[in-house]
Formats: sequence, C-alpha cells, structure tokens
Amino acid sequence: MYLVNLVLIPLFFFLFSCGGSPTETLYLPESLPSEDTIKETLSSDTHLSLLNEKATSLGKTLQEWKEWEKSLVTDKEINTYWQTEKKQFHSSFPDTDAIDRIRESIRMRIVWSRIFHKTNLSFKQKPTYQSKSNILSKINLQNSPRFGKMNSKWVIVEWSDYLCGFCKQTFPHTKKLLSKYKSEINYIHKDFPLDGDSDESLIPLAVSRCLWEKDPTHFSDHMELLYQHAKKMTKGENIQVSQWDFFEECNSKNSNARYLNLVKNDWEEAKKFGVNSVPTFWVNGRWIVGALDSETWEKVLKDTKP
Repeated sequence: MYLVNLVLIPLFFFLFSCGGSPTETLYLPESLPSEDTIKETLSSDTHLSLLNEKATSLGKTLQEWKEWEKSLVTDKEINTYWQTEKKQFHSSFPDTDAIDRIRESIRMRIVWSRIFHKTNLSFKQKPTYQSKSNILSKINLQNSPRFGKMNSKWVIVEWSDYLCGFCKQTFPHTKKLLSKYKSEINYIHKDFPLDGDSDESLIPLAVSRCLWEKDPTHFSDHMELLYQHAKKMTKGENIQVSQWDFFEECNSKNSNARYLNLVKNDWEEAKKFGVNSVPTFWVNGRWIVGALDSETWEKVLKDTKP
C-alpha cells in the first residue's frame, strides 16, 4: 500500500529504500529528523561550509567525520528510537532486509543529529524549495543519462541501483510518467550502488553508462532490461537479449573498467547530499525517499508544480 500524502513520505518511504572520545556522553536527540529533513539541511551551501570547517578542525573530511560518528552508534542507541518508530506503521514489516534498512536509517539519522549538534546548526524542519539551477549546478551532469530540456516544468533527479528491489518496483511507474509528461520533465539518472566497495556489484550501473553513451535513444528500454538481468550480470552469467545491440561491447571487462569510476564518482557525490538509500528522488526542490507507484508520482508532480 502506498501513501499519497507527501507529508508522510519522509516517515514511511524509508521503509522501502535499498542502505568523541570513549568517555564522552554522546548526544541523542529527543526525536530523530527524517531523511527528507536531513537532505533539505545539507542542501544549504552555508551549512555545508560550516560542516566542512568543523570537520577540518577535527582533522577529518566531512565524509571521514560521518564514518567515524557512524562507528560510535550502538545497537542500544538505535533501540532507543526503534520502538517509537515502529508505532508509526500499522502493518507488519515486509522482511528482515526491510528491518535492517530501517535500523540503518535510524543509525544515519543519529549520526547527522550529532554532527549538526556539534556544529551548532539546526535542522530545517520545513521543506525549502531550491531553484532548479541550484541543484543542477551542484551535481555533475557529464555522462549522466537524462531526458528532456533543462527548462522543463519539472526536474527529476533519481539515485538508484539496478540491484535494488524497490528501485525495480518503482521503475515501470517512472517510465510511464516520463512517457506521459515527456515534454514537461527533465529527468536525470544518477548512480547509487548498494555496495559501492564491490566492483562486481557496480557492473550493471557501469554497463548502463556505456549503453547510454552508445544508444541514448533507447535508454529507457535498456534500463528495463538491466533491472531484469542485473543479478545475472554480477555473477558473470551469459545473457542473450536481442534488443541489446551494444550489450556485449559494454559488458566487456575493458569497457566496464572505463565506466566504473563514473559510477563511484556518483556514489561519492550522492553521499555529500545525504543520500544513503535508494531510490531517492529530487523533484523541483523536494526530496522523496522510497518506492513510488503511478498514483503517488502524480501526487508528487501536483505538489511540486511550479
């Protein structure tokens, strides 16, 4: 069952998304910010500058500081919020993987709460709509698959992975949306591998980059095939698909090596925006995390219409 009320999306949809010193009393907020709120806060150039300054004063980069704080979060601290967050859902959890994703989401929200607390910054509690030019100036668009014109009514940036079940579940609805509003949407696809440290898991995304370069006209069809065959690709299984004129070339080791860095660069870039699960979407300044169906997509467009 999908929620159509976007106010609840930050609280519900992370259910459906694929990721001091030892004696110091570590900060725990009374309640955790949503993933949406964290992303809105990180969208501020001023906040990012202050965060980087604080990280430097600690002798770390912001990414290193985040990983360090993450290592300090305990299961006991996660359990502090676990019972409260479970009460917001009226149905049973789909599977143990979903529970793990929720607990990881809690962990990362504790991390950002502590980082902001140490930097004396407050979270933006209400969505702040960024201009289209602002977000597009911050992400690297070179070689990224995209459809539509820059001055379209809606700009949609999607971070996803072909190995993500919820991304696969959402894709048919996204494809339908892009077809319906073809002249009104500027869609940009960015890579966010669930396992960015394993080159094997990056293969579908690397092949995707190559297919976009070789045959951009049919890329949405390539995406559908990639979702269908991604797991086989990571295992090195032989795949015969007549629609993939360039698949054999793009799936070669020499070709993969060329595109792996592009995938990794997307991954590192996304983490700077606070993206830590997929699918994640940015739509005209609004962050949305988790699986979407056609009805919810229509609600998103209605609520972000300029």
